[in-house]
Amino acid sequence: MNSILLAAQRAYAETDFYKLLYKNSPVDLNDIPFINHAHYHQAQGVLDCITDRSEVSGAFAAYHRNVRKFPFTVVESDTEQKHRHKRFIYSLEQIGVRLDFPKKFLLLADDSRGPFAGELATCLAWEHHQASITYIHGSKEQLSEDIRSYDPDYILNVSGLPSDLDRFKANYEIITIHHVDYLIPEVDQLLLACDEIGVFAFRKKTSDLFFYDRENLSIEINPASQLPAITTINFGISPFIRYCPAQNIINFDV
Repeated sequence: MNSILLAAQRAYAETDFYKLLYKNSPVDLNDIPFINHAHYHQAQGVLDCITDRSEVSGAFAAYHRNVRKFPFTVVESDTEQKHRHKRFIYSLEQIGVRLDFPKKFLLLADDSRGPFAGELATCLAWEHHQASITYIHGSKEQLSEDIRSYDPDYILNVSGLPSDLDRFKANYEIITIHHVDYLIPEVDQLLLACDEIGVFAFRKKTSDLFFYDRENLSIEINPASQLPAITTINFGISPFIRYCPAQNIINFDV
């Protein structure tokens, strides 16, 4: 059976939110609507949207505190945590980052993106890499000094300021981690993320389509809006079925 249909049937059986949304257990893909954050405002609370409160182990770190549109914090189980970790590491490896021996990463963040940068640093630490965070508050000279003093193998730009880093490209490999609520910048080595799912797609060159971990997610294009729709096919307690996290058209390998 189609993986999206299986995920939708399980979400219907295990959550009040999808019971309300679907009315009946879906029997084919035509029964499964494409949704966005606005649909979740129909829920009474987070418990309507999770499968088993006993499995709650934490909460998603919002990528950008001033952008998130969900009416509640998105919780996770051990399964969700492992999937988010796997998607991030998989994306790095697929754009050419060698993770088979310890590397030094420097994450550039600001106040809004700091919690998300901290989560990524934790993921890297689990893989036995060094990861530090510097916050962009001062002058360009201060940023240059921070980068030179740390001398990383890779810079992970979570700050939303890709154009300011052009002068470092000759000496450092720069990877941009971009929130899907904003227009996609014309930069190579780009990872896409959203508040609800974390890092979920990547491209190596600006001319490439975006790719993703097909064991972890299914991504379609909504034929009506042409927006990407994500299904977490192996969810633990937080299902997302045909969920459109962005208002920007993105070219995926689907």
